[in-house]
Amino acid sequence: MNRRQLGLLEKLCARTKLGEQLELLEELIVIENVTRKTILEVTKWQDYHFRHMVRLIHKLVPEVRYLIGQDKINFSMARAIASLPNAKQEDAARSAIAKRTSVHQFRLSLKSNNNSKLIQQLNRLSDLYSARTGLDINIVADKNCDISGSWIIRYHDLDMFDVITERVIGVIYRD
Repeated sequence: MNRRQLGLLEKLCARTKLGEQLELLEELIVIENVTRKTILEVTKWQDYHFRHMVRLIHKLVPEVRYLIGQDKINFSMARAIASLPNAKQEDAARSAIAKRTSVHQFRLSLKSNNNSKLIQQLNRLSDLYSARTGLDINIVADKNCDISGSWIIRYHDLDMFDVITERVIGVIYRD
């Protein structure tokens, strides 16, 4: 290992800011061809931490990496943003910063379907069917597709479960 590689490894160990760590790690891996094993030995990082850092290097667009370098985004938020397509990353990052969104809220927003008209219509239908059947029915749109979803019928005790079973099986056997 040459002096430059050793110097970069020493700097990597001394850095605590995520942006600086990403820059140094990228330089070590891409430019200096330092092996994963060497980096793990010197930094004392766990393998999963190293994998997350490399994933951030490869998945994040430069604009988001710049925001990380400015300490506007932390490691957990960066990991959540990395799961988005490249075209949506910068807008999502800037929105999360502006709204001061927590990582938990950010991940929940990724899981939800944002088609408000569809959600309103499904809520209306859920209320209508619940009123007609006397069951606690909730209709939920799929997070990725507006033409699919789930029906959730809740029961509060075993008697209610028996009523639901009788109604569902009765419908199936009538047809």
